[in-house]
Amino acid sequence: MPTGFAIEPMRLEDIPEVVEIERACFAMPWPASAYKRELKNPSSTRYLVCRHYVAEPVLPSLDAPSHRKSSFVAKVLPFLKSDQEASPAHAPNPNPLVGYGGLWLMMDEAHITTLGVSPEYRGKGLGEFLLIGLIDVAMALGASWLTLEVRVSNKTAQNLYEKYTFKVSGRRKGYYTDNNEDAYIMWSDEITKLAFREKYKQLKAELLNRLANRTELAAPAGTPVQTDPARPLVTPQEQEEAAMHDEE
Repeated sequence: MPTGFAIEPMRLEDIPEVVEIERACFAMPWPASAYKRELKNPSSTRYLVCRHYVAEPVLPSLDAPSHRKSSFVAKVLPFLKSDQEASPAHAPNPNPLVGYGGLWLMMDEAHITTLGVSPEYRGKGLGEFLLIGLIDVAMALGASWLTLEVRVSNKTAQNLYEKYTFKVSGRRKGYYTDNNEDAYIMWSDEITKLAFREKYKQLKAELLNRLANRTELAAPAGTPVQTDPARPLVTPQEQEEAAMHDEE
């Protein structure tokens, strides 16, 4: 049975798994209601998931087109995958979610809001896999720049973003309310320019090649700490309101 990882659009039925990963990654996780609100605003938001395919996907009907999940290269353009190809909401999916990410489109700026990978799948390049999925989406939406916030102490995440041309342009004091840590504001080079496109094409090809040649399915011992995502501040008041919505 071929196995692999696929980048797909996040759907409402994915939210419980996303929230479970969220709680494993962050001290102040977003509630399910926050993701429900985000998915209801497709004009300016895009959220992706990374799924580990260890079994054949469940198709909606016998008439649906067959699609084996054995190739990494074919999965990196999530916005081209139709909802009809995905598993129906009522069918249990044997293929777990292992990560997720999202962005907001504001004019010609794509703001990466979140990026997280399940602890047991860290150290495999899946955070970078999600990042290139988000960059592909930003390009398809016509964005000119990418921006994000990241903890000043998170050198692992900063190194990844710098690899894709992000540079520190400012600092937000006390941005992370769990420990009052500052955040760096990072911006990419202009993603419409030929120089960025050529560099990105090379980095993307290198990553997909590495992923396609990896055979291990369990995270090795001593994998690096999860790269902290770029995500907007959610105040305690907003969290309380979201929790109330969840209970309704």
